[in-house]
Amino acid sequence: MRRREKLPLKEERGLSLLHKVGEWKIALCFPGEYAWGMSNLGYQSLLRLVFETPSWGGERFFASWGPYSFETSSPLSAFDIIAFTLSFELELFPFLSLLQESPIPYFTSQRGEDDPWVIAGGPLVSLNPEIVAPFVDLAFIGEAEEIFPQLLVIWAREKKKKTPRWEMKKLLSTLPGVYVPEGILPRYEKGELIGFEVQEGFPFPVERQRINLDRCETRTFIYTPYAHFRKTALIEVNRGCGYGCRFCAGYVLYAPLRQRSFPLVEAMVNRVFAWTDQIGIVGSDVLSYPTIEELVVYLRKHQKKLTCSSLSAKRLIQKPSLLGALRQGGLRTLTIAPESGDTLLRAHLGKGLANEEWRELIQDAVAIGFEAIKLYFMLGRIKEGVEEDIVFLQEITRHVNPKRIGVSYSFFIPKPHTPWQDFVPSLPQWRKEKNQFEREVRKLGITITGESPRFALTELILARGDRLLAEKLPSLLPSAGKHQEWKKVFRDLKRDEEWPFHPWRGKLRPWSMVVN
Repeated sequence: MRRREKLPLKEERGLSLLHKVGEWKIALCFPGEYAWGMSNLGYQSLLRLVFETPSWGGERFFASWGPYSFETSSPLSAFDIIAFTLSFELELFPFLSLLQESPIPYFTSQRGEDDPWVIAGGPLVSLNPEIVAPFVDLAFIGEAEEIFPQLLVIWAREKKKKTPRWEMKKLLSTLPGVYVPEGILPRYEKGELIGFEVQEGFPFPVERQRINLDRCETRTFIYTPYAHFRKTALIEVNRGCGYGCRFCAGYVLYAPLRQRSFPLVEAMVNRVFAWTDQIGIVGSDVLSYPTIEELVVYLRKHQKKLTCSSLSAKRLIQKPSLLGALRQGGLRTLTIAPESGDTLLRAHLGKGLANEEWRELIQDAVAIGFEAIKLYFMLGRIKEGVEEDIVFLQEITRHVNPKRIGVSYSFFIPKPHTPWQDFVPSLPQWRKEKNQFEREVRKLGITITGESPRFALTELILARGDRLLAEKLPSLLPSAGKHQEWKKVFRDLKRDEEWPFHPWRGKLRPWSMVVN
């Protein structure tokens, strides 16, 4: 067992999984560290759903701690269902490591009637469930808040009746948004995906699920001062986005834009007031929330400080009073994402605004007291080069002290279901732009952080990967896919080294069984 950080349960507030026992046990697994898991609202919602479902008890697992629960150090293999929340491609490796260490058979085909069920959901799974298909007994496509409790009730009922595993999978696959990979088999011809063979009793295709946000709360249900967002309770106000940026998987996953009612948001805020003085407002487009200014005033009235994730520059330009309200509410760092310094490219991406508007917004933010400005950029875009990005930043530093600015960048990874899902990236372009961008930004005196091209390449391979590729992933542990090991995988699959950049050329994609 790995040595654990000293994170006592007694410092947590809110739901106590230790006080919820049940006939059936579910392992609630996060593919990373405790701090990140407890800052993930998808994971927090899963904890709440299990706590509220009769006859079920749950315990937390974090990949960085190995296959023993946070609550009682129980082994992973002792649970009836192993549930994972997966958001990003690189989380596939800690997901597989937990199964390896448990030990629970990697592949569904190797599990018997008495083995635990492995299930998964989250953004990664919803975009491309085939990349987990060999490992999961079932997957959730879309938002699972309404379906997940129903699934647990039906599973328990059928388990008591000793219904065979295969028949249970057929039954559960009829629930909206539930995908059973064994019931839908991909067919290939000369390496190209040509169709799906649907087994009797399994629905096809699978429809992505979206919920009415006013039917449930999404917030911090178990508060800990040791979460990544330190001493902060999180509240979700909306999902979806009205912009439809062409590269953004979030739009595909959560559209249309849906707002929670202010009375429900107020009630969620009130439930976390006793735990902390800092409230994090979360949403796909926080500033589109119709009563965002009233919410900030409400927090100030109760002497609570506000934090927010990346904000929409368009909204701040359209409604200038928002900037002052956010600063008065306690927000100290303004995080915005120009993505590019090229005005025309930004418009094509869906970002918009002229360079002058971005500069004026940043100047105004500094003038009213924001201590820092964080800017997100994307490299490896459809238009090569970072020269205009540098000019954009040079102009800003003529008016704003560069020590107040931080720049972060990542590489453009084409995501399933987006308009640019078939874009062909270039690894040499990534490396060239990374070196040039870092060098020139540092010359301006701006702090810069960014992504490794090697990790970005692994993300690229996994984002558009299929079931055949997924079956090879256990062979890549524990390295998480070094270049030479990937080359061997491609040779075994009879795919050349260019496959990651242009994997699918026919009409179908591995994720074509999902309907948005």
